[in-house]
Amino acid sequence: MKQKFISVITVLLSLTVFSVSAYAEGDVQRGKAKYKVCIACHGDNGEGRKVTNAPRISGQQPWYIARQLNNFKNGIRGNHLDDITGMQMRPIAMSLYTDQEIEDVVAYIGTLDGREKHSGINGNIQAGKTAYAVCVTCHGANGEGNTALNSPKIAGLPDWYVQRQLKNFKNGIRGVHAKDIYGQQMRPMAMTLADDEAIRDVTAYVATLKGVSTPKPVAVKSEQVEAVVKSPVSEPLYAPCASCHGSEGEGNQKLGAPRLAGQHAWYVERQLRNWRDGIRGTHSEDFYGIQMRPMAMTLANDVDLSKVVAFINTLRGAPSKPTIQADTAAGKSAYATCIACHGAQGEGNKALNAPKIAGLPDWYVARQLSSFKKGIRGTHKKDVYGMQMRPMALSLPDDTAINNVASYVATFTEELVAVTEKTPEATATKTAAVSATGSAANGKALYAVCVSCHGADGAGNKALNAPRISGQEEWYVARQLAGFKSGLRGTHNEDIFGQQMRPMSLTLTNEQAIADVSAYVNTLQGSVSEKTVQGDASAGKAAYALCISCHGANGEGNSNLNAPRLAGQYDWYIVRQLQNFKKRIRGADPKDTFGQQMSPMAMTLADDKAIDNVAAYISTLK
Repeated sequence: MKQKFISVITVLLSLTVFSVSAYAEGDVQRGKAKYKVCIACHGDNGEGRKVTNAPRISGQQPWYIARQLNNFKNGIRGNHLDDITGMQMRPIAMSLYTDQEIEDVVAYIGTLDGREKHSGINGNIQAGKTAYAVCVTCHGANGEGNTALNSPKIAGLPDWYVQRQLKNFKNGIRGVHAKDIYGQQMRPMAMTLADDEAIRDVTAYVATLKGVSTPKPVAVKSEQVEAVVKSPVSEPLYAPCASCHGSEGEGNQKLGAPRLAGQHAWYVERQLRNWRDGIRGTHSEDFYGIQMRPMAMTLANDVDLSKVVAFINTLRGAPSKPTIQADTAAGKSAYATCIACHGAQGEGNKALNAPKIAGLPDWYVARQLSSFKKGIRGTHKKDVYGMQMRPMALSLPDDTAINNVASYVATFTEELVAVTEKTPEATATKTAAVSATGSAANGKALYAVCVSCHGADGAGNKALNAPRISGQEEWYVARQLAGFKSGLRGTHNEDIFGQQMRPMSLTLTNEQAIADVSAYVNTLQGSVSEKTVQGDASAGKAAYALCISCHGANGEGNSNLNAPRLAGQYDWYIVRQLQNFKKRIRGADPKDTFGQQMSPMAMTLADDKAIDNVAAYISTLK
């Protein structure tokens, strides 16, 4: 019996995770000769033997046997100190020197039909059936397995072996190796089993399964089919997702899978890319992220990824009912920090890279806030927006505060009809940006009107309330000039110095003039200002932790996050602007997107003393 045993998904993953060669067709006779070393433990007919701790391998899917042999051979399995039988198996796998030899053995095992009796583990079969609901989506209602989801057949496995593997997954003996992506996917499932009794119950139920059914495609509702017909999206790409997230993207708390329906397509796409690229799903404590990563990795190219995202955008699964009982009034108060990015009703804002959170399950919101707070999310050096989110979560002192916010978010309503066309980024007016390329030579002449206050070298002048502008990024100078000119700044009746600045900006007649002046300012080398504010720099450093994610550890700024450079700026000017943001003298205009984002950050500073402390610390940055 000859067959090519390899799955499409394995081929895709070999490009990104670890090398698995495309095997030649297995030879049964050569495999029989190689199998002689396996007989002592697994038996003549692959029936397995409990006395030798060897499971039944007859009847198992060939692709799964091949993968496990490779895992043992490559040290992905059998290297944990507590995995005694795995360590015993590893040298046996290593005796298969080539991929062809593995394929030959697998081909021969495919001819075996041995069976072993269960040991009779005493468990509550009915309770096990209930708990097995988590397993059905991948392993099938009859334990038949599913190649598309990389799930092996478990019907027919000896109960003692099922029990041992569930314990191994739960205890981190299996499913923790960086390259064992399917083991990592399995581990959080085992961790849903609270104790040994729950493991026994599931094991007892699995022992009743016959594995006779063939995997069925995920059911698709008629309106969903209609949506697919109307678009070029192919539903089968979503099939692996539906097993956890539901056919309508409604999510499933038992599987730890959030609702997808109603989320902005740009955010879904970014998260799939993050999982695929290892920006998410690589932290050892991110159980559900680890489970999600191999799913994203099956989308090997951007075309498939875009198709799945487009299909998810058609889903209409309803939000789930709240599950967290907490103080929504306290949550509303704490949510004031979140409004600037996520919106008053959790609608999200693409301009600020903030996803929609209205409609997300409260348990999921709580889990993500906890993950950001603990550093499970938001610590990868390429997760720019996660790093921006982390200090926000750190401002929530404990689980009670997290639950309060999650409970308040659960009160938000949404309109699914608006998901595709009426996203916040389509309706919000961004802060004025300048796209023209500036000429420093032309800007020098235009800068003449600025010299009287900001100085010939851009060093600024405290006596004239003019900040230092030398050393500031060109894009930021241009944005502020455009903001003054358009009235986003300098129109509030308490912004005296902004009102003074506005007519200066109006002398710049067009976008090109703004770009030229900004380019010239970028060439200035005015000296760094002296310290004038008396504050506690140590206390300021602690408060500045909230600022680092955007402005940087050294106040260097970050154009990707629209955050200006702070290092080198006058401390008295920083104090004034923080007070302006806090009092809503800046950031009040609904079109001042980035000012609105900054205002709640300033509000976290309790009083003028706290503001002075932060300014004193910033003045130490180089």
